[in-house]
Amino acid sequence: MRIAVFDPFCGVSGNMILGALVDCGLDVELLRKMLQKLNLKGWKLSARNVLKNSLKGTLVTVDIPMETSARHLSDILKIISESDLPEYVRDKSTDAFRMLAEAESHAHGISTEEVHFHETGAMDAIIDIVGSFCGLYLLDIEKVYASSVATGSGTVTCAHGILPVPAPATVNILKGIPTVASGIKGEITTPTGAAILAAAVESWTIPNLRMTPESTGMGAGTKDFSRPNLLRFTVYETMSNASWKQDNCVEIKTVLDDMDARIWPDTALRILESGAMDCYATPCIGRKGRPSMEVTVLCPVSQRDEVIECIFRNTPTLGLRVSIVERSILDREFGKVETVFGVISVKRAFLNGKLLRAEPEYNDCAKAAARYNVPVQKVITTARCAVLNTEKDR
Repeated sequence: MRIAVFDPFCGVSGNMILGALVDCGLDVELLRKMLQKLNLKGWKLSARNVLKNSLKGTLVTVDIPMETSARHLSDILKIISESDLPEYVRDKSTDAFRMLAEAESHAHGISTEEVHFHETGAMDAIIDIVGSFCGLYLLDIEKVYASSVATGSGTVTCAHGILPVPAPATVNILKGIPTVASGIKGEITTPTGAAILAAAVESWTIPNLRMTPESTGMGAGTKDFSRPNLLRFTVYETMSNASWKQDNCVEIKTVLDDMDARIWPDTALRILESGAMDCYATPCIGRKGRPSMEVTVLCPVSQRDEVIECIFRNTPTLGLRVSIVERSILDREFGKVETVFGVISVKRAFLNGKLLRAEPEYNDCAKAAARYNVPVQKVITTARCAVLNTEKDR
């Protein structure tokens, strides 16, 4: 299982989270592509390396066009809900903006819909929040943890005037979340950064698990302080005691009740060629009692959009159910074995380093059976026995 840990030792902001994700390996082009699903025009996102107190980090900058009016919560939620973003991204982004609205509502004594989003409603904040959850999705993170959030002191000037640090909205968002005084004068944890963490983090206690770090990154803030103005983000792979591998992939499902079954084999082949790892159909009864088939496709997270486009282009479906699922996978090898019927391709599966089973390639067996005029099953059995008699454990 892939988990991630945020370490806001010098606070947190929206662009620091984006910078940490990019520094940890998030592809900026894939991030831009996913953010383009929002109905927002004119924004630009760039990333560059910077030094903060001799430590390298990534600074992400979001350039936006001039906006003349503030947005309300319903305006922002409409932008998010009408996008074609993954469900996880939409749900988490919505949670973060609801937290912001409730925090501002409590601080100013007005209803959430009366809140005028200024700093937190500007287009760059929408990009920061939605982009952060796009990044976690693209990095295939299953659970998010964080250590205590460092806060600053003094005052900050914003649309509401001069406010104490941490800002009232930030304090409201951080209720129930462990914080630590940094001694730094200035705002180092922003409402946007606090809301992203509050919506993303499942536990503020680092799990006591056997895990290995896969990658780590530093997201930079724009200001300079006595300590490095960086947010650390580390991705870990938890170590299971199981003797098989575990990973995650995208599962795509749809029910077809108006597709000519004769074209399914060709359609399945096209879906596999678009990047899917598996593709199969199960007979079922659909709406209005019609005979139908439920199509299930598995693909890597990185191939999600290409596979979905292929499904839409080659089937009559108008909608798909998309989710992240965990796979357990045996170690396997592909090779060939010599038999009295010729060379047959074989797939070998191992458990704890020992050969568990061997499965001959059916097409090779069928061709050999036709060539020697024997039953296919005889070729399959012969090939399987040849592997089991000659193969050594790992």
